[in-house]
Amino acid sequence: MSFTGTLAELALCDLVEITTLGGKSGVLEVAHPDGAPAGRLAFRDGALVGAVCGPLVGERAFYALLGLKEGGFVFDPELDPGEAAADLPTGSLLMEAMRRVDESGHLRAALPAYARVAFLGGGPDDDFEATVLGQLGPGQRAVGEIVDGALVAGTVDEYDVLRALARLRDRGVVDLLDRPAAGAAAENER
Repeated sequence: MSFTGTLAELALCDLVEITTLGGKSGVLEVAHPDGAPAGRLAFRDGALVGAVCGPLVGERAFYALLGLKEGGFVFDPELDPGEAAADLPTGSLLMEAMRRVDESGHLRAALPAYARVAFLGGGPDDDFEATVLGQLGPGQRAVGEIVDGALVAGTVDEYDVLRALARLRDRGVVDLLDRPAAGAAAENER
């Protein structure tokens, strides 16, 4: 018998804990508020054995799904979770996911999607920062456009892109042209 609900009623992290502690097997399908599929988590005897969210798989997919606050879910114990794609340590993943969700909120407040980013000079410290700078191009681009462009490859999530942009900004490689109001940033961090 399947179990259906909304993420407003039961947060995904709580649902994962219930499934893990209950030793359940099956597939948890998660949908966006408009009903479009967001991703799925597969469990076998309470162990998280697979996660998919769009092009993301494994840990990154898990983190992306736990970032959703709205939408719906269906847990179907009759669905076969398939071959174990991974043995994901649920407890440590939940802790890391909560840390990432919290830090993502702070990053979004400091680097809002509408803010335009300009290249000032200097270079990247690693290949991923080079990819993010490549999304910026020669002119100015909005943070949201840079995030969307970097996500196309499907190997990173919004958190990774925002952290790279924050590092580049902190080193003076890029700067925000449209800074969020101080009160708005403080309000978003609460």
